[in-house]
Amino acid sequence: MDRRCFTQWCSGAVLAQGFASWAAPIEDYASIALVHPDGAPLKASEVGTDEAMVFAYPLKGIPCYLINLGDRKSSTQTFTSPDDGDYTNPPGVGPKGNLVAFVAICTHQLSYPTPVASYLRYAAGGSELGGGPGRIVCCAHGSVYDPAQGAARVSGPTQNPLMPVRLSHDTATDQLSATGAVGRKFFERFFQNYKGELIERFGPGVYRQEVQDSAVAVPLSTYSRQVPAC
Repeated sequence: MDRRCFTQWCSGAVLAQGFASWAAPIEDYASIALVHPDGAPLKASEVGTDEAMVFAYPLKGIPCYLINLGDRKSSTQTFTSPDDGDYTNPPGVGPKGNLVAFVAICTHQLSYPTPVASYLRYAAGGSELGGGPGRIVCCAHGSVYDPAQGAARVSGPTQNPLMPVRLSHDTATDQLSATGAVGRKFFERFFQNYKGELIERFGPGVYRQEVQDSAVAVPLSTYSRQVPAC
């Protein structure tokens, strides 16, 4: 291989590698502040380790979990979503890098938290199904995810991780925001499956609207009247 061909080959290889690293990235949505029900900013230091907090993002009908991993830090890795392609989950944020967020819709059969009940929960202290502490478990069909590993599948019928939500943390104010997510095609599949329920809860078309400015975050035990253990 002559020098010119070698240079062209190297340039092409570098470009291809760079393209692979950003292909199908987390999609940017409106940057929204996470807040308490009274509108006060939610600070990283206020996120407990006992359970997930629920907020809507990036669309009003999409529930998400904010999780404090405690002593664990999240790792980043590349995943493949059957709906939205390859992506790399974002790192954790906060002073300890242990705050992560995911779309709270099970990728097996789309179980999700509602005000009535949530069969999907973060079992911080461990559970029979989870097999250890710090797992997200779906009591509907038995899927288990590890939020410290990008919500990768641990066990159960699901074959895919939960979709990630990208967070940002303001070190000066300790405030948290959501800035992006993976799952636009996944969201559409969810909407098609639960259209009737979502219209009843939010109104026609409202569940598809993007969240703007801020999103209220509350503990799962406050959001859902029933949270079965498994």
